[in-house]
Amino acid sequence: MPRPRAQSPTYSLAERDGRYYVQWWEGDRKKRRSLGTGDRETAKRELRAFLAQIDVPPAPEQPTVAEILQGYLADRSLRVASVPTLTHACAALTEHLGPLRPESLNRSVARRYATLRRNQGRRNATGTKAKGVKVGAPVKALSDGTIIRELVTLRAALRWAEGERWITSVPYIEVPQAPRPRDRWLSRGEALTLLEAAVAPHVRLFIALGLYTGARSGAILELTWQQVDFGAGLIHMGAGAGNKQRAIVPISFPLRRELEKAAQSRTTDWVVEYRGDRVHLIRHGFRNAVAEAKLARVTPHTLRHTAATWMVQAGISFEMVAKFLGNTAKMVEKVYGHHSPDYLRQAADALGGAPSRVPPSPVSG
Repeated sequence: MPRPRAQSPTYSLAERDGRYYVQWWEGDRKKRRSLGTGDRETAKRELRAFLAQIDVPPAPEQPTVAEILQGYLADRSLRVASVPTLTHACAALTEHLGPLRPESLNRSVARRYATLRRNQGRRNATGTKAKGVKVGAPVKALSDGTIIRELVTLRAALRWAEGERWITSVPYIEVPQAPRPRDRWLSRGEALTLLEAAVAPHVRLFIALGLYTGARSGAILELTWQQVDFGAGLIHMGAGAGNKQRAIVPISFPLRRELEKAAQSRTTDWVVEYRGDRVHLIRHGFRNAVAEAKLARVTPHTLRHTAATWMVQAGISFEMVAKFLGNTAKMVEKVYGHHSPDYLRQAADALGGAPSRVPPSPVSG
């Protein structure tokens, strides 16, 4: 006698001919959908994204901003790289704008929100002071970058709601002017000092991976030894989330030394491990290394910024740098173009009437 099927389908991961699928039963019929990958870790992420889509709440008759944000978060939480960041942005928006209907949103509402959040300072979405802020200490104003990220999240949630036919049109959401990008990068000497200051092996390995792959922190901490091909000299950084693409990058000589040393003492499948477990957050150890190196304004993202800057300074084309970073050539040129030795050279030569690439005259001291 066949086993009775559950009323609610049970979804599972299946492999066939080297490709992964999600499979389930509907009545007596087995259903299958390709996840488009032969990599198990990528397939697991795609399965979670598939399940998240199923769990999206049904469309309310007259959705509020809070309900739209809830639906958007449920849909996107397993498709984006930084779930805590998205969750916090949705919580802050819900606190201040949650009861409103989408048609109530306009320029004035967005401006009031920006002012309110700026004055609220570095606080949790519940209104309490952020972790680590002492009682009685002055409130530090919230950065425009954070406010922009929250309002851009609201824009994205409203577009999602329109796509799901929860609303018929997307109201205009004004966003403050973006702050100037940080131009902090490490010199070769500073990078060496930082590596030497990292006493903990997992922090040193993280720094080396950041400097010599240009990968984002999330990609580095998710890296497994299965993705490191010593024979081919390549690291497969894995599948990105959302618009944050990842690349396949060659292993440079200094990075190979660090990886081979780590591989000899590995106890898990994760490249960056600590005490027999995967490392989820690196901020504390990284901050200690930065303090020991006596460097200022250095964050984990500075490593990616440094890798891009070094490549552009060496005259590597924007297209190749973009492929290495998993970005677009347009973005690389916009952010790092001024580091190129040929930056505006033709324009300067046209003004001065000099031929291109004239070597600079020596300056006497």
